Amino acid sequence: MQLLEWHSYLYHLKINLYNYTSFVVLNTGAKWSKCSHGKGNSMHEECVSLQQSLSVVGVLECVVRRCVGPEGGSVLLTRDTGEIIITRHGQRILNTLHLEHPMARMVLDCVSAHSQVTADGTKSFILLLAALLRGIQNSADKHGIGQSTAPYIRNLAHRLLAFSYKEFDDIITHKILPNAYFYCSRHGYKSSSILDLLVGGYIAGRLGIGQVDILKRVLCEFYHKVSQGQDAVKTITFLHSHISQLHTTVTGLSIGCSEVIEGLVVTRDWSVWTDPNGSAKALIIHESLGFCLIAASNNISLCVQHDWLSRIDQALEQKLASVLQLQVRVLLSSVKQPESVLQWARLNHIALLECVDSAQLDLLCRISGTETVPHPSLQHLLMLKFCSRVQLGGHRYACLGTFSQCVPQIHTLVLCGPAPGLLDQIVCVSRGVFTLLEHLCQSIISTQKQLNEYTNSETDNIRETQENCESSVLVSSQSQRSDLDLPQSFLSSQGFWDRIMRAGGVIPIGGTFEFLLHHFLLNARNHGDSESCRLLAEALLCVPRTLFSRRRFLDAQTHLLSELKEMTNVQDLSKRSELKFRFNEGSTLPVCLESVSSKQQLVVSVLQCLNRLLCIGAILHTRTPLLSHPSTSSEDEEGETENLHLSDY
Repeated sequence: MQLLEWHSYLYHLKINLYNYTSFVVLNTGAKWSKCSHGKGNSMHEECVSLQQSLSVVGVLECVVRRCVGPEGGSVLLTRDTGEIIITRHGQRILNTLHLEHPMARMVLDCVSAHSQVTADGTKSFILLLAALLRGIQNSADKHGIGQSTAPYIRNLAHRLLAFSYKEFDDIITHKILPNAYFYCSRHGYKSSSILDLLVGGYIAGRLGIGQVDILKRVLCEFYHKVSQGQDAVKTITFLHSHISQLHTTVTGLSIGCSEVIEGLVVTRDWSVWTDPNGSAKALIIHESLGFCLIAASNNISLCVQHDWLSRIDQALEQKLASVLQLQVRVLLSSVKQPESVLQWARLNHIALLECVDSAQLDLLCRISGTETVPHPSLQHLLMLKFCSRVQLGGHRYACLGTFSQCVPQIHTLVLCGPAPGLLDQIVCVSRGVFTLLEHLCQSIISTQKQLNEYTNSETDNIRETQENCESSVLVSSQSQRSDLDLPQSFLSSQGFWDRIMRAGGVIPIGGTFEFLLHHFLLNARNHGDSESCRLLAEALLCVPRTLFSRRRFLDAQTHLLSELKEMTNVQDLSKRSELKFRFNEGSTLPVCLESVSSKQQLVVSVLQCLNRLLCIGAILHTRTPLLSHPSTSSEDEEGETENLHLSDY
């Protein structure tokens, strides 16, 4: 694994920043600060130019450029505390940087907002944004606008944003999606391997080569065991919503020790352990059954009635008697129980688990279908398939098996890592996988519903104009219409991934999406103004240029364009499938897939950030002296320096 020492960037960063302002780079994670002169209340206005925006984004581009793609290296970040972070995950790299420049923080906010939606494309976001800024600067210089570039630049940013709202969707729907399907079908991609290739392509750009296959195997196994080959949409939504409760981490073991365990692993050991030997009735409680005194010091004074303790004991006995009447074998408590309850559990051979996460208890109730107990202090009853102890590393945890009446089958993803830093990256990548799948799932469902509405309207028009057709034709049209609904075959795991491939929802990684979109933007007709299409088309090539060397880049682009030309000349769909694509010939990149909807969202998010960035007119740096009187301090005067953005639209 190639390591890029963070300190080697410092000289280059200082040169870029020195050319336009007095920002300096410190070695504590690229901390930027601006020296403000003046005493007392002072304000310094800093005009924002296109060159300044490009310089700020260019610094971020230098950080992430060499980490792009499966063949990219890793960044080594050091802090004053001595902590070392080695990662190639774009979002983690940018979050580690301490950015004080307001424009850099604004760009980081846009990247974070995009990452929350798709969990993908962080590094490509920075590369594409920097390429667009360079393209706009070259366009302004070419037109010879000179000092009056601000109105022209803002107008161009608005036009690019308007293009993303209108014409861009048509190009994706009518150009990119059909060609994505033809490409995948020609290369023999099977619906059963779509998930593996999607997960593998996502992990390959974020972890080391030796870790990709292991984590991909564990995550795919986790998905298949939870879904049991049934409803894929419900499974993906379930995993995306409850991944925090369905995974546990183990530090000190290699990533190869990661596994999938049946049941819900609770990171607590049993306070009282009795093996129920099979299924058992469990009671969930969220409060203490007895009265527990917790003293803040060694001495505590109480003034109580003479019969108060006896009444407390009677109330506790009544509660415990109610538990015995319910024939409960397992007690699951979200709080600490007094010692008297633990002793009672030992005498009655009842397993007791304390301090369970409330979110995990709620998940158990939702999955298992609990029965509400009328007693106010006792909460819910449920049947557990099994109760056991599991040894994970140096810790022993409780494991609870459930009888799931619906599709999701409870399993726990155990993620292992030799060090806390690497383990955090593995967890972050695992969460991102299911965020990516959720975004892909929702986009396919939305596209399917729009297609159904369009097909239904077209079918109704055909029926009105062809009333004298034979009944066989009507039966055929009805069968085609029902195929476009959301049947059970679509919801099943096999049918879902097959429909995703047929809908053009996935495309091979390695610049295929960028090459296709570049071609169709330059040849687009009636799709917005030509200048916006040209700027976006040229900027898109920054991603494959970073992935490939110059010769491989030209070869890949030439092969793809030649095949697109052949496809355009072929009208028969069956003949199209016989075309031979040679895009990845000679490439060492793995044959993996990526989501088209995520790439589409990436372009839209970058254009939104570009519009927001170029509409900033000035930055006001205000400096306020610290007030000695605490009563006069206000929320607006907390910081020593405030940065105000003034935007001219």
